[in-house]
Amino acid sequence: MHTQREQPATAMTHRQVRAVITALLVGVLLAALDNTIVAVAMPRIVGALGEVGDTSWVVTAYLLTATVSTPLYGRLSDTRGRRPTFLAATTIFLVGSALCGLAHNIAELAAARALAGLGGGGLMTLALAVVADLVPGRARAKWQGLFGAVYALAALIGPPVGGLIVDHTSWRWLFYVNILPGLAVLTVIGRQLHLPQVVTPGRLDLTGAALLSGSVLGFLLWMVRGQQAGFHAVQSWLPGLACLCLLPALVVQQRSAAEPLLPARLFRAPGFGAAVTIAFLLGATLFAAILFVPLTLQVTQARSATRSGLVLLAMTTGLLLSSVGVGRAIARSGRYRTFPPVGTGLVTVASFALTRLGPTSATWRTVLVLATLGLGIGMVSQVLVLVAQQAVGRDQIGVATAAVSFFRSLGGTVGTAVCATALAAVLRDRSGTPVLSGVDVDRLSLLPAKLAALPPDRHAAFVAAFADATHEVFWIVTPLAALALLTSLSIARIAPVLEAHPAGVQPADQ
Repeated sequence: MHTQREQPATAMTHRQVRAVITALLVGVLLAALDNTIVAVAMPRIVGALGEVGDTSWVVTAYLLTATVSTPLYGRLSDTRGRRPTFLAATTIFLVGSALCGLAHNIAELAAARALAGLGGGGLMTLALAVVADLVPGRARAKWQGLFGAVYALAALIGPPVGGLIVDHTSWRWLFYVNILPGLAVLTVIGRQLHLPQVVTPGRLDLTGAALLSGSVLGFLLWMVRGQQAGFHAVQSWLPGLACLCLLPALVVQQRSAAEPLLPARLFRAPGFGAAVTIAFLLGATLFAAILFVPLTLQVTQARSATRSGLVLLAMTTGLLLSSVGVGRAIARSGRYRTFPPVGTGLVTVASFALTRLGPTSATWRTVLVLATLGLGIGMVSQVLVLVAQQAVGRDQIGVATAAVSFFRSLGGTVGTAVCATALAAVLRDRSGTPVLSGVDVDRLSLLPAKLAALPPDRHAAFVAAFADATHEVFWIVTPLAALALLTSLSIARIAPVLEAHPAGVQPADQ
């Protein structure tokens, strides 16, 4: 048994709490933007660096390290304290951002992106854990709702912000722009955040972190190489085989490790398993919508990138309204049991409606569907964090919060890879038809202006093929949303009312 001791916390004023939460929101925004701001600028980056290479890893490297480092930060914050862990994560993120701006080739940029992701992975998780420490009980719901809204906002504004930066300055400012706000976050957290310092002897589960990283990396390589060379090729199935071997090894290792990244006992806590399962399923649904809806509008309806991106405002607005509104409702009453079933129900309906999205879909219908999707996800996201935090003791809030963030990110990563593979498979199958013979669908630009250069019959055939391919994508997503709905029913039976003030704990701010 490990012993732990806590030093008395320095009392924080109302003003300090708000300053800290504002700084946390800025940190989360920077980390989330870094995941979405780069993709739109890749052509400019490749042109500037003068090489192509495997450019997909410039985006994937950040997502991979941010995902797999999340549980490690949860464990670190529970054993070493929130403040030093958050400061370390922010510092790593800023160093990685600076190195990205200084990169001379694609390999250096991908490596720097991996380092930035290693820091960025801790910012969202640790921010929610700090809020749980500062504002115990039901009052934390209204604050945690803001973090979910900021995360969705970053997904929406990332591409246009990236486009503005590369159009008017150097691509290197995509990364340098993080420095000054990041330093401000470091200063505020370093000076204003005062929490009990938790000290727990024990070693970090680096073996578990390595197995987790290897299994996720193997899956991503399997998907990427499968799209490029076919799943029958050796370079495709070997990573998949490695993933299949590492996953059971990870499960066995986590059961035997003294201080595991994802302790098995957490999954036995009431509601915890359901919370992380729903987080995984909704992560896949959200990322699929963000990626494939604008792409579908550009290809099948010949909309500009700007106009198709603006349609996502409906989803972000719905998510913002429901996330903040549900947070305030829970803070007042402590009741949350109805929100997960209603929210996942809305997500299921919206996902099914997206299977009908095509060349003749009216704009108002698309906006309505995306608004419904945003409303549903906003109702559920923060409740999952609250359920996970309520299911464990205060000494495990960090790892519980990290688990929800990890499974949400993992769902987005896996869901995006699977959906992209399904899209490519349908397009390749259609390329064998006479009207598309000789058209390389893997290399064909998806920009409407380029597609318009095709002969009319081939253009119409490609648009129809692409519409069918996106229908397949959302037919994958819809059962996942329905499964989230079924899983959410179990949460309604667990701890239907949150306590205003847990026993022995007084909130710093309401």
